[in-house]
Amino acid sequence: MKKFFRHLVFLCLIVVTMLASRVTTSSSPQGPAPIDPACVSYCTGLLYECILEGGKNSEHSCISVYRRCVAGCRH
Repeated sequence: MKKFFRHLVFLCLIVVTMLASRVTTSSSPQGPAPIDPACVSYCTGLLYECILEGGKNSEHSCISVYRRCVAGCRH
């Protein structure tokens, strides 16, 4: 009987551990929202236009234009 009780307690601990791990995993925050591919394509077009126009002042300004555009795609 004593051995049965130990096994029962051990089994209960395993079940509780499994349930607790599922709860913490499901309540974790979700990752960032997916980005619309059409919006990214539009932003890539803006990047190429900027580079072809001479990059305004530098390539860094074109990259910042692209990053701002992609950040707007997430909303």
